[in-house]
Amino acid sequence: MAITMNESDDGNIVTVKLPNEFDFRAHKEFRDIHKNPKANAKYILDFSQTEHMDSSALGMLLLMREELGNDNANVKLINCRDNIKSLLEMASFHQLFDVA
Repeated sequence: MAITMNESDDGNIVTVKLPNEFDFRAHKEFRDIHKNPKANAKYILDFSQTEHMDSSALGMLLLMREELGNDNANVKLINCRDNIKSLLEMASFHQLFDVA
């Protein structure tokens, strides 16, 4: 499954559906989604299909956060499976991102 992106009509919400395996193979595709960020847009990353992610995916999330304004970034991670939530918590990402 590829990464898909949907943007709200007003451009204020960008929803990104992540693949089953979120790893370095998704780097370019993931980077293209946020390389020209919309000002003040909220990014929702949907992990509903994601069964595995590795350390490169954590790095991609950090780069996205940085490019979207670090502490001012509006990024929400949704539909995370228990193993993904555990990984995010072990890496203290729950302190950097809104994890639902």
